[in-house]
Amino acid sequence: MEINLKEQARNLPLSPGVYLMKDKNERIIYIGKAKKLRNRVSSYFVKSKQHSSKTLQLMHQLADFDIIEVATELDALLLECRLIQEYRPFYNRQMNSFEKYKYLEINTDNEHLSINILSIPTNKNCFGPFSINRKLSELKQILENLYELNSNNYWQQSFSDYSIDPLDQTIAVTELLGAFTQNNQLPQKRLEEKMLLAAENHSFEKALKLREDWQFLTRFFNQNKKLMLASQTTWQLLSMPIGTKVKYYLLYQGLVIHERILTKQTFTKYSPYELAKKKLPLKKPKSIQQFSKEQVDFINILYNYINHHKECQLVDIADPFE
Repeated sequence: MEINLKEQARNLPLSPGVYLMKDKNERIIYIGKAKKLRNRVSSYFVKSKQHSSKTLQLMHQLADFDIIEVATELDALLLECRLIQEYRPFYNRQMNSFEKYKYLEINTDNEHLSINILSIPTNKNCFGPFSINRKLSELKQILENLYELNSNNYWQQSFSDYSIDPLDQTIAVTELLGAFTQNNQLPQKRLEEKMLLAAENHSFEKALKLREDWQFLTRFFNQNKKLMLASQTTWQLLSMPIGTKVKYYLLYQGLVIHERILTKQTFTKYSPYELAKKKLPLKKPKSIQQFSKEQVDFINILYNYINHHKECQLVDIADPFE
């Protein structure tokens, strides 16, 4: 059986796509994406010390596989996400538990400002959902310590000697809300000031801890920028070359409304706005006030891909329904 599958893998196309691995009961146990299907699937059948224990267990159960060819690597990434959410394969860990994603609330309604992790979003100052379930508590603790929201916390007490300025609630609220809605980077700047002051006072262990927190915040808010971009009610046209052709995607709030492949000659004849109007749905999509847990992985995939591929051209356009 393995020899037959290995031969099938060698005959796969060198095109982007998704592969679905099945056990003897034809149950899908793993879904993956590939820029070149032949190379990626064939790599499973090459004996290597680099194979993880999970991969070895997967191959032990593998009885068959299917593929779905697509036009671009981005298509493969988005399709992989959709299929993982649909089939929930045993050996897929990422994107397989979106129901567990959490929201972060900046609660200003009570007497004291608080930061809360929620499974169900509220209607006010609630951000997310975030896929970093295990690290969201760490984020909450860093922000609470930084803005002195938990005076009984030992970490906060040990660092209070290096507080730059006494904080009142108004400053804390402004900086926190600005960080989540405008990427103002003020929490990172505040942490950096504390870190430098600790180093000047030769408290190097504290400075190192603050640096680790600064790095964590920087990574988190870079990720949050994707949700910020997607939350804007701006229409966008994304295009990328495919050999002698161009594929374009009409985007609204981080979601693909429609997509199309044209020759480069045809593509350059029209403006992005004209291209957008060529294949619109019957009804204009409703604006999203709060993203669902299912949507956030698609948004992260889309904007990660755009950020890491220079060939992608993303332009804002006027509302094509007007």
